[in-house]
Amino acid sequence: MSSLIFYTDREQALVATDSLAVDGSGAPHMFTSKAGYIPHLKTIIAGTGAGGFANKWLYDATNRMVIKGIRNLDYHTPEALRKLWQEYKVEFSLPEDFTTTVYQFGVCEESGEIVSFAYRSTNNFESEQLQYGTAVKPVCSIPEGNLLELLPQIMQEQRVIQSYKPKSERVYIGGEIFAYYLTSEGCNCINIGHFDDFEDQEQQIFNNFITNKTK
Repeated sequence: MSSLIFYTDREQALVATDSLAVDGSGAPHMFTSKAGYIPHLKTIIAGTGAGGFANKWLYDATNRMVIKGIRNLDYHTPEALRKLWQEYKVEFSLPEDFTTTVYQFGVCEESGEIVSFAYRSTNNFESEQLQYGTAVKPVCSIPEGNLLELLPQIMQEQRVIQSYKPKSERVYIGGEIFAYYLTSEGCNCINIGHFDDFEDQEQQIFNNFITNKTK
């Protein structure tokens, strides 16, 4: 699970995630990148829910497909994700009610404008074109102002809201905040900063790794 915050209009897309991955009990397991950019497709792929699933798809889209751009990618994505999800659930022994969503943001090869899509396992990974604007997941308020500057504040509010939920329902957010900024000219990845408990989480990750390695 993760934080995903994004803004899109015709000329730009800003996509931000945290970097914390947790184990089944909610303990810090590792730091990871939850979004990635494919330069030759001018497309950002991000995911929420099952950790690592969107990264597997990013690898396939980058290395195993002959396509022109995000519109062409969108055409093939639903069927490819359905197959990949079935394999992923078996590989990681995920329960049937586990869910994931993949997001794709890119510069359209036809119009040159930003377009974005969501593919939800709860909707059999059907393609859903997203409207321009700002969105956050998990839900929280969206303050007025410069979104890039407000990312730490928004994610901190998400963490507070999630802390009141049962552990089995909680979205765990932490590590560092990374933002991808995409225009027709290219994409920049910006490290916005880290959460106050970053070092504590980092220590837990290495302690758990050492403990599991010696078992």
